[in-house]
Amino acid sequence: MIRSTIKISLCGNGGVGKTSIARAYATSDFFPNERITLGIQHFFKKVEFNSNQYYLAIWDLGGEKRFRFLAPAFLKGAKGIIYVFDITREETFLDLTKWIEIARQIVGNVPSVLVGNKLDLEQYRVVKREVAEEFAREQGMLAYVETSAKMKLNVEKPFQILLERILGRDAYL
Repeated sequence: MIRSTIKISLCGNGGVGKTSIARAYATSDFFPNERITLGIQHFFKKVEFNSNQYYLAIWDLGGEKRFRFLAPAFLKGAKGIIYVFDITREETFLDLTKWIEIARQIVGNVPSVLVGNKLDLEQYRVVKREVAEEFAREQGMLAYVETSAKMKLNVEKPFQILLERILGRDAYL
């Protein structure tokens, strides 16, 4: 029996791999020519935690500025947020402060995880792991995780971290 649905929102600039991470986690698929998200996409996954089943609703907002007007509807009711940047594009890391500000205005300080995606492109890295780890600590995030949606590397980890905090804290869900 499903106890409830838990909403997790993914935030970050366009092209960082939010959709690829959500799809790899929810369906185990990866589309190498994934198109940029226009508006909002949803993914659903049934998860088990402490012998209870939950639906995880993953909301993926297009990262382009023209879609930011959707942010209130996209974020409302989120129990956790995964902030995603591309380790090969510094501007995607620098823009995270805007995403955090938008999210906190709408949902407050819900549990969050920082994700540096595209680890399969390590040779092109411009954002150092240590810098991202420090940023996550400064922002009060639960963790910093590096992933590769393409290689399906660590894509489940940020969701697990959030679920452990959310369901540990909100056992009544």
